[in-house]
Amino acid sequence: MHPIVIVGSGLAGYTLLKEIRKRDAAVPVTLVTADDGAFYSKPNLSNALATGRTAAALISAGAEKMAADQNAAVLTHTRVVAIDTQGQRIRTERGELDYGTLVLALGADPFAHGLSGSGAASVLAVNDLADYAAFRGAIEGKRRIAVLGGGLIGCEFANDLVHAGYAVDMVHLGEWPLERLLPVEAGWRLADSLAALGVRWHFGRTGKNVDATAAGYQLTLDNGVARKTSAARAAATPRSDIVV
Repeated sequence: MHPIVIVGSGLAGYTLLKEIRKRDAAVPVTLVTADDGAFYSKPNLSNALATGRTAAALISAGAEKMAADQNAAVLTHTRVVAIDTQGQRIRTERGELDYGTLVLALGADPFAHGLSGSGAASVLAVNDLADYAAFRGAIEGKRRIAVLGGGLIGCEFANDLVHAGYAVDMVHLGEWPLERLLPVEAGWRLADSLAALGVRWHFGRTGKNVDATAAGYQLTLDNGVARKTSAARAAATPRSDIVV
C-alpha cells in the first residue's frame, strides 16, 4: 500500500483523516503537525471568552486519542522543512517520511499587520489554540482591547470581548463591517448592534503605529486620529491595554 501523509492537524487535516478511514481501514496514514495535535474546532476561538472556556476546555481529543481512534500515526511538534516531489519524500526536523499521496492541510495564516512602533511586536494574532491560550493570558486583568479588522472573525471577537466585559475599539478599512459578505444595510445594522453593546468603530482606517506606554498601548491610525461619523461610532485615537 502507498502510504498517505497529511501535513496539518487542523479541522481540515483531521476531517480528511476521518474520511479516509471511512473508506479504507488499512492504508497507512501519518499526520504531521508542528503543534501538539489536539483536535478542536477553530471557530470556537472567537466565541469562547464570554462563556469562560479556556484553551484546554476547547480540546475535543488529544493527539494520542486521535491516533488510536483513526488507526494512524500522529507526529506532534514536528515541522516539515522540505518536500522532494520526485522522490515522494518529505523531510522533517525529526527525519524523513516516504509518501504515496501527500496532502498539505496547512490552514490559513493571518496577514502581517505591518505596524511600526515600540509596541508592534506585542500585537497578538489568534489563529490557533496556542494563540488563544496566549491571548487569554495577555488580557487577564486588562480592560481595553483594540481589534484590527472588522471581518467575520474580528466581529466575533468584538462581540465575545464586550460580552466578557471589555471595552473594544474596532479598526476596519471598509465602510461597514463584513463589506465583502453583507450589503450595506445589513452591515450597518451589525455595526449598530455591536455599537449598542459598547464597540467603538473606526471605519475607513487602518492601524499605522503602536507604541507601548505606561498605561498600555497607543494605537495611531493612518490619518493620525480615528474617523468620526456619529456619536455611536466616533472615538479618539484608541488607547488600549491589548491590540489584536
